[in-house]
Amino acid sequence: MAKWRNTPFKWAKQVTNLQVDITSHCNARCGACIRNKNGDEVKDELILEHFDMEVWERLARSDTHGWFIGDLTLNGNWGDPMMHPKLVEMLNIWTKYHPETSLYLHTNGSMRTLKFWEDLAFECRKFTNHLIVFAVDGMEDTHAIYRRKTHWKKIIENVKAFTNAGGRANMTMTLFEHNKHQVEQVTAVAKECNTLYFTLRHSHGDNLLIELPDKSYRIHANYDQEEKQVIFEDRPSSVSHYRMSELRDHSVFLNMNDKLKDDRKNDTVCPWYNDRQVQIDPWGKVWPCCHVSLFGTYIEGITLSEMVDDTFLMAREENDLKKFSLPQVLTNRWFTEDLKDALNSGSWKQCQRICGVECV
Repeated sequence: MAKWRNTPFKWAKQVTNLQVDITSHCNARCGACIRNKNGDEVKDELILEHFDMEVWERLARSDTHGWFIGDLTLNGNWGDPMMHPKLVEMLNIWTKYHPETSLYLHTNGSMRTLKFWEDLAFECRKFTNHLIVFAVDGMEDTHAIYRRKTHWKKIIENVKAFTNAGGRANMTMTLFEHNKHQVEQVTAVAKECNTLYFTLRHSHGDNLLIELPDKSYRIHANYDQEEKQVIFEDRPSSVSHYRMSELRDHSVFLNMNDKLKDDRKNDTVCPWYNDRQVQIDPWGKVWPCCHVSLFGTYIEGITLSEMVDDTFLMAREENDLKKFSLPQVLTNRWFTEDLKDALNSGSWKQCQRICGVECV
């Protein structure tokens, strides 16, 4: 049996990075998104909720007090982070307690006012580093074929407002058959918008169905071009990192860095554990990764038991930050026993499918 099969998986001592999905609201209707019905209406069973502000402040102030939080990623498993009405306030709260953190946000960028994006850039600059990834899947005539309900011109205006206010941005394009001829054009737009990078990526799925009341169509991926990142070398390399010299817990920062250097035996079967990261969903539930967090809500029955197991029903209660602190969650029975056993045995099909874990 491989050495990592006996891993104790001490999540509470391992975690230094958080990925948080702060809302289940989204303005877009992308094909293949888990939150909607084939690119149309939101699923009836999806609970629409924004991350609780009291829980957020407690998470920053006390749950992670004394922790070195290197990365905070606000992603879009269930929604777009820009839809949270108090996002700017949330970022202000986080840097108050964790100025050592680097921030990463992912968005379709087709919402809010120009003033919002300027205010957002101001708050982002308080982090040690930051980057907002804007999804621009083609030019004006093709972008919304996949990323439905978003508006290309508005996105471009918002990107420019953010970067002109000192924000660091990356423009990312997902490659499809319908936009494959526009890669160079979108690259030029990214440079014009003063982003730091342009990224071309492949779609995670092919033959995606868009099913609307008046029409239906399929979206096909393209893999002929290689994924790439273009760095615009004439862009500013960074913005002011003025908060680093003002770290109130600088000794904690140094001690944690030393500890991390001495504890690099991250060769387990779980990539997220190796990356020292957990996922928190919009309802305040904590999960070991974004891939299994999909089973943290309404999915029941045979699909749940086949892809993971029925312990998720219990975990939905025990992993709730509205009831328990993050340290309590990461040391509960599910994280220390059920999750450990599943990873060491490779029993979850979701882990087998996504990360290539072998069942023993």
